[in-house]
Amino acid sequence: MRNFETLSSSAFDAKVKDALLCSPIRKEVSLKDIEIIKNNVLRYQDKQIVMEPIAFKGLCKIVGLPTGFDKTFSEAFGDKARQQLVNRLKVAVQAKGKTTVSLVINPDSRRIVSVQSDPKNLVSNKTFIDTSSRIIDKYGLEVNNFSVGKNGGVVINASSIKNSWGITGIKGEDHYGGISFVNSPDGGYKVSPFMWRLICANGMIGTAFEETLSLGQMDARTMEGFWAMLNDLASRNFRPSSFEEKVKLAMNTNASLAELQYAHDIIKNCTNAEYKELESWIPLVTTKEAFHRAHIDTIFMTKEQMKNARTGTSVYDLVNGLTNFGSADYGFKISEYDQRKLQLEAGRLLTKKFDMANQVKSPFEQITSHFGTAYEATN
Repeated sequence: MRNFETLSSSAFDAKVKDALLCSPIRKEVSLKDIEIIKNNVLRYQDKQIVMEPIAFKGLCKIVGLPTGFDKTFSEAFGDKARQQLVNRLKVAVQAKGKTTVSLVINPDSRRIVSVQSDPKNLVSNKTFIDTSSRIIDKYGLEVNNFSVGKNGGVVINASSIKNSWGITGIKGEDHYGGISFVNSPDGGYKVSPFMWRLICANGMIGTAFEETLSLGQMDARTMEGFWAMLNDLASRNFRPSSFEEKVKLAMNTNASLAELQYAHDIIKNCTNAEYKELESWIPLVTTKEAFHRAHIDTIFMTKEQMKNARTGTSVYDLVNGLTNFGSADYGFKISEYDQRKLQLEAGRLLTKKFDMANQVKSPFEQITSHFGTAYEATN
């Protein structure tokens, strides 16, 4: 068991400086002044600016193009037709009264990292840090880690050894409760429960619990509801209301091959680890080998088939694999911000509808024919 980890005051101050230097630039622009000219390039007046993929998705959302349809359309007609479609939809939303959008630009790379419908949806890193610090002080929390991403996003996780709780009937599942503060160009300011697992000092960010709150505006009414939610969460030692139920369900539910593949890919995309090096956390290779020994081909499985392929790994083992890799240094190249991303994905996995959750045991293991030869023999 590792010790409860906290960030020193000097390390916290250094992270604050990094966050302020990386704070994204926001610019409100007229829709008529922007145009998509390439898959990842936006023209603003006479300037061409490179966009991150998530910024393009943000613009698609604003003009009313669903992500799923956008992907299908692009695969069928190509990127050029896709760009023309977005530009035409842009004109259509202008005609309906939408005249401006906010471009969020990384000050270092000068790339557009997000496109927002309303500048009020974003909170500056300074306001984010000031507000988060007040909350941490109010509830006597300790900062466990503080990460700054290349796109200007910031994650602060804080908990306290005073806020400890376990899971009824299960040994070794004791946690310290706290809060995760996330400020990102595409998602804004979010406050979510943060769980620090004692047995291996794993952190998990739970953004899908009822206690998660997004802060776009800081008006009196919004802040009143915000503090009420935090006070209620604090009264439960920062334990999400449905956490125990979700953990027990995850422990007793087999992960699907799709969930195993997803968890593996999340780690692989964040680090330089080789495919087989991740087996200690996500046993994807050995699982696929087991399917192949049973003469079940996983290579040509559709996504829906993978969702219905039961593995020998529980969903909770996947959750702990993600949190463990995202909470410790195993010698692989991975940024602090991506470690927090793994903790965030672990929380999403725990709170999603599990692929295998609705499977029902059946007495019919084999098909009994009532037609053809068998049918004729009975008539």
